[in-house]
Amino acid sequence: MSEPYPPRAESEALDSVAVFRPPPPPRSSPYLRLILWGLFIAVSFAGLGYRLYRLQILEGPGYQALGERNRLRVTSLEAPRGLLLDRQGRPLVWNDPAFRILVIPGDLPEDPARREAIFRQLSQATNSTNEDTNAIRAPIRDIRSIRDRIEAAAREAPFRPLVLKEPVDREVAFRLMEEGERLPGVRVEPILQRRYPTGALTAHVVGSVGRIPAEQAPRYHAEGYDPATDRVGLSGLEYALESWLRGVKGARYVEEDALGRPVRVLAEIPPQAGARITLTLDLDLQAAARAALQAKLDELNHIAGREITRRGVAIVMRPTTGEILAMVSLPDYDNNLFVGPDLPQAYPRLLEDPFGPLLNHAIASQFAPGSSFKPIVAAAALQEGVITPRTQLFDPGEIVIPNRYFPNDPGLAQHFFCWLRSGHGWQNVVDALANSCNVFFYKVAGGYDVPGEPPFEGLGIERLVRYMRAFGLGQPTGIELPGEAAGQVPDPEWKRRTFGETWSTGDTYNLGIGQGYLLVTPLQLINAVNAIANGGTLYRPTLVWEIADSQGNLLKSFQPEIIGRLPIAPEHLAIVREGMVAAVERGTATRAQIPGIRIAGKTGTAEFCDDLAFRMGWCQGRRLPSHAWFVAFAPAEAPEVAVLVFIWNGGEGSQNAAPVARQILEAYFRR
Repeated sequence: MSEPYPPRAESEALDSVAVFRPPPPPRSSPYLRLILWGLFIAVSFAGLGYRLYRLQILEGPGYQALGERNRLRVTSLEAPRGLLLDRQGRPLVWNDPAFRILVIPGDLPEDPARREAIFRQLSQATNSTNEDTNAIRAPIRDIRSIRDRIEAAAREAPFRPLVLKEPVDREVAFRLMEEGERLPGVRVEPILQRRYPTGALTAHVVGSVGRIPAEQAPRYHAEGYDPATDRVGLSGLEYALESWLRGVKGARYVEEDALGRPVRVLAEIPPQAGARITLTLDLDLQAAARAALQAKLDELNHIAGREITRRGVAIVMRPTTGEILAMVSLPDYDNNLFVGPDLPQAYPRLLEDPFGPLLNHAIASQFAPGSSFKPIVAAAALQEGVITPRTQLFDPGEIVIPNRYFPNDPGLAQHFFCWLRSGHGWQNVVDALANSCNVFFYKVAGGYDVPGEPPFEGLGIERLVRYMRAFGLGQPTGIELPGEAAGQVPDPEWKRRTFGETWSTGDTYNLGIGQGYLLVTPLQLINAVNAIANGGTLYRPTLVWEIADSQGNLLKSFQPEIIGRLPIAPEHLAIVREGMVAAVERGTATRAQIPGIRIAGKTGTAEFCDDLAFRMGWCQGRRLPSHAWFVAFAPAEAPEVAVLVFIWNGGEGSQNAAPVARQILEAYFRR
């Protein structure tokens, strides 16, 4: 029988196996955990310290500025724009106090209902007038327009001020100021509004101001302007003298509460006003010139029984300095329109007017000068020895140039006529200027070589072009006004490039009497004649007499600027002046005579066919319409004033331009 239990030795062996089991793995040391936690905390605090360093030290000034910006608002203080005065100190422009409405889109409330209420109130304000300042209902389309403008500005630059309207009525501005707490994002600012007391009388010279054009905004921004709010000169001297007139802005530092309400003014830097600029213009003479020219235009239209012209120019200058005493361009416009609320309605009408009231025709329009150009041809011919004071050329009333390829075919010959079809007979240069003899100047300019008659060598196109350029034609005079045209001096290369044709003797003939392809501005022509009057010096025309600061301290004074000297001997210029005196005393310009004053002058009648004349149907048939010109200086023996009159489609210069010049000269000498 087996035993129930194993032997003792075996039992002890089993117990030994149970006692000697493998030992458990060693536990981690608590010191290691402490070290790891310490490293983690140290790195965390280092990161926090670095972040604090960035916030407090590196980025601190920026955040401080942001905080200050929430508490402070810096407002630009508009600098009073400088003044323009006539030579007697009478203002041509001043600054009136006014108001404008600004909206900062980013400061408007986010709640749609509140924003819509503000849009409605702004619509009421911007559409109300002096007679209806309590309007409570605004058209839906106006509200939509304001909403669209503000939202478009918010997408582009939410915190850039948007000029919603300027100027606004005083009552409207005060009402919006009173409701300022309920209109977050809306501000009413006082501004200085430009006013032009002389209006249309000096509009083309003075010009106007306006908002900065979008395409020019980067340039003006680089010069320190705010394209969103600033106004700049856009035309005339307002544009040309912008750097003198603009002044220097000031600044006001205002502390505000959380609702944007001003608490106190912390500091203020006052603005510096622009310069006071005295012009060479004489308002009395300007008014007299405009009245005389306008009266003649009205007379021509009355005689015709319909409107045949509204365009003309009158310029008065000092031939010995280049000062412009009067510059009239008709039709004109009231430059107050450009700073008032009626501009959107008036501007399209001005643009569509075919006679171009926005253009200063004295400098920006180019016309054939006709016979008023003949003194230049005479001076060149005398200097080149083509003629002498004793040279006589015969005028039979017309000359005929045979066709070079078919000389025996009279049907192909060119006929060049004198305005007096019976002819002037034998003429010297003084007689030819007095009588404005076309045939004389045909021959002087282009020569004459016809079988059976004595040949005569004229100036030729090369020499004629050289002298025209010496007189300043074909290039701007450099007057301060913007938009000056260069004119056109044609030559064989120009004709070949433009029309693909060769230059002919007939082209030179036409050029010799101021016709053909020659174009000048009225200012160029009077400046050229000034050089004849003063003995050969070409001065730069100017409208600026002196510039002073707002306190009256002189900054810059006028000095005559010589831009050229004629390559013509004084004795030859004296002969030309003698011919111009003869034109007034016994020739084509007798209507310009003033008892007791010796006047030198030259009439001009220039045929033309421009776009306007073509549309009116005046270019049909053999006889074309003509411009009327007259240019003069007085007293002839010691010139102190020069006058030019131009009338678009004015007919004969002797009949219509010369009498206007006489009235202007009478007004000058009465003073």
